[in-house]
Amino acid sequence: MLKIARHVVLYVGIALTLMIALYSLRYLFGGAASVLALAETDAMLEYLSGQQSSFWHEFSVRQQPLYQSSEFAVVGHITAASVALIAGIIQFLPVVRQKAPLLHRASGYFYAFTATLGLGLGAYISFSLPMIGGTNTIISNILGGILGISFVGIAFYHIWKKQYLQHGQWMLRSYAVLLAILTVYLLVAFFALLGVEAERGYALAHMLCFPINLALVELFIRRSASGQMVLAYE
Repeated sequence: MLKIARHVVLYVGIALTLMIALYSLRYLFGGAASVLALAETDAMLEYLSGQQSSFWHEFSVRQQPLYQSSEFAVVGHITAASVALIAGIIQFLPVVRQKAPLLHRASGYFYAFTATLGLGLGAYISFSLPMIGGTNTIISNILGGILGISFVGIAFYHIWKKQYLQHGQWMLRSYAVLLAILTVYLLVAFFALLGVEAERGYALAHMLCFPINLALVELFIRRSASGQMVLAYE
């Protein structure tokens, strides 16, 4: 029963991650103007929580000129991070590692490049553009970017030393940082259900996403049977 539950959680997580990544890729085709699509979220949050708020519409209108002023960085950040999320799924699937080692290696290098680019540009945007939530949100996003890039670097150090288990663990930690985008969406909806004011919920989601993801990935790593990770190399 536990094994079935784990598979359900895994495939639901993969489905949600793919949905978020593919939806975010609209920026690659629509540029900074794609932020206006976020206004659609307002109706969803109002339905979930009963709140009467135009937060996402106002947010979209306010952010569009800021995004356009740094369009290359914004589009690069969102596109690279979204592609890295997809590459990460390929990278961590056991069937790919076991049956297609060349694809596993290629997706690993591709993941490392896109993740580093996406996280780096994300930290730059957080520093250069005004953010809802103020200093706490800015610091959280910058630290998340630094941690994610550092984790990728440590992972490649371990693969260079042929320490495959440790390599897999640090790659998972880097992916947990990237998955903060999914956690933000879920937390925003959660806080809306609790009746938290939309702007406050947005700020809290950004401050909590990284600690939650890193705590969960550490729990997964430490609880893996006999110290051998399900997704680690053999």
